[in-house]
Amino acid sequence: MFKRLVSKWKKISVRGGTMAMLVCVNTVIILLLSLGAFAFFQKSFVNEIAGARSDVLRQIAERARQFKTNIYTLSNLYYNDSRFLEAAENLDEENKEKFFRYMDELTEQLQVSFNQVNLDFYVVYLSENGIGYCSAPAPEDYDYMNPKTKIWYRDLYHSEGAIVDVASYRDRLLGITAYTAVRTVLDSQGEIIGYLMISADERQLYQMYSEVISEESNIYVADGEGRIVSSNRDTIIGFSYFHMENLEELFGEQNHIITKISRRDALFTRYSDSESGFTVFEEIPLSEVLHPIESIRVVVIILALLALAGGTVMAWGFSGRIAAPLRKLCSDVRQVEDGDLNQTFTIQSFSEINDLSTGMARMLARIRELIENVRTQEEEKRRLEFNWLQAQINPHFMYNTLFSIKCAVDMGHNEKAGHMLTAFIQLLRGVLSGSEQMVTIRSQMEWIRQYIELQRFRYDDAFDALVECDERAANCRIPKLLIQPLVENAILHGVDMAAGNGMITVIARRQGDTIAIQVEDNGAGMTKERIWEVMTAKEDVDRPHLGVRNVHERIRLHFGEGWGLHIESAPERGTQITLSFPALE
Repeated sequence: MFKRLVSKWKKISVRGGTMAMLVCVNTVIILLLSLGAFAFFQKSFVNEIAGARSDVLRQIAERARQFKTNIYTLSNLYYNDSRFLEAAENLDEENKEKFFRYMDELTEQLQVSFNQVNLDFYVVYLSENGIGYCSAPAPEDYDYMNPKTKIWYRDLYHSEGAIVDVASYRDRLLGITAYTAVRTVLDSQGEIIGYLMISADERQLYQMYSEVISEESNIYVADGEGRIVSSNRDTIIGFSYFHMENLEELFGEQNHIITKISRRDALFTRYSDSESGFTVFEEIPLSEVLHPIESIRVVVIILALLALAGGTVMAWGFSGRIAAPLRKLCSDVRQVEDGDLNQTFTIQSFSEINDLSTGMARMLARIRELIENVRTQEEEKRRLEFNWLQAQINPHFMYNTLFSIKCAVDMGHNEKAGHMLTAFIQLLRGVLSGSEQMVTIRSQMEWIRQYIELQRFRYDDAFDALVECDERAANCRIPKLLIQPLVENAILHGVDMAAGNGMITVIARRQGDTIAIQVEDNGAGMTKERIWEVMTAKEDVDRPHLGVRNVHERIRLHFGEGWGLHIESAPERGTQITLSFPALE
């Protein structure tokens, strides 16, 4: 993708490129200014909204505090009533009706008083001996909120008569989710004789703030443990919904944050009331908060587009002025490309373009002076380099082979010496005869067979060899003596002659329009570092034909940069060298 973009960019004219860059710069500046201004305004607007919502939450927290205070006051009024304490201490089956009548009278009086603050409550009392009272109509199987079966009983037991909050008690038999203040009732010796519970329907607290809730916002009144005391989401009331320590870290010293809620951005606001211990949270989708400024967003977009259009018109005119002399210079250069080396450059424009025109004129004169010399030198260099790289036979190999034939004759192995001499003569005929630089793979592979046979004579058959040629590749042509250096390296450096189990394979195949020749041995192998050294280090100047790198360079010299050889090897795993080049019939 990146290469295609670069390729397309190279085809753009100077005017088009200049205009594109100017438009891009204008676009970036306009976008940064527009987005920056709008983001600043949006942030200020959100802060204003958050401040307003914090005031609303403060009012809700004050009402929740008053709600809690009223219930605490009722609990204290009952607990500090001497007749209630006396009746509770002497409560049994005989006088429970009298106790119930007194509780009804006292509750009725208090209900009249607290109706003035719009608090509707009910009281439940459960004695230690199992006698229960409820001011609200209760079914026969009502358990009177038996504290001993509740998870908050431990706190109640150790409270010694102090009030314990039960954030939201689901009184299922009465069908009420209630905020309850619970305390133990103690006798004169400090022993528990019963449990007093003052409860008010949570919906009374909800009604205090229901009018400020929108369709998509949520409000939560939570206690210090994160339990929901009241919320418009009644399904979570009474549950530990918030981790207060985490929220404290999240908010820090702020009273609002922007966060993800239900996979969308939302304004999350809080207000903590230290007196009641309540914290009021509100979450509002950010889209709802920002809805009033949508018209401002449209205005900013329109202004940005107008500014961009004006910048584009100016960029078109400015780029045309820059491009005109460059187009003339390009026209002159194209004439030079077409072979007119007598072209002159006389452009008068910006100082940089004038300097470029003058420099190109001097350069063209120098090119005319050097081009013939360079061409001649390069052709001579290529001829000499090719002649130097083309196949030669190692003088040491010739000496060692002739010496081996002499030793065979001296030892009376005339038949073996004859075979060696025949193979050596055929090898020399294949190398020295003819002036062609390119030969068929079939003849090259036949020459390799003769070469390997001669080497096996020298080393007393210390290794085996396999030479194969795909018939489809046999008539394709390759540089002369291209494979021999690799086979020689496999014999000298790859195969362990002492072990006597060496194996060398040379296989030529055609794969579509590509020839692949593999030279493989099962010898000592090479590390990755050694492979890198072989492919990059300079070769011994006295023995260039043995160099793997020289074979690689010969392939590239003949067929181009995209071809060459590849080495795969590992210590003790042998070596495989693959030559790749195009199939030339």
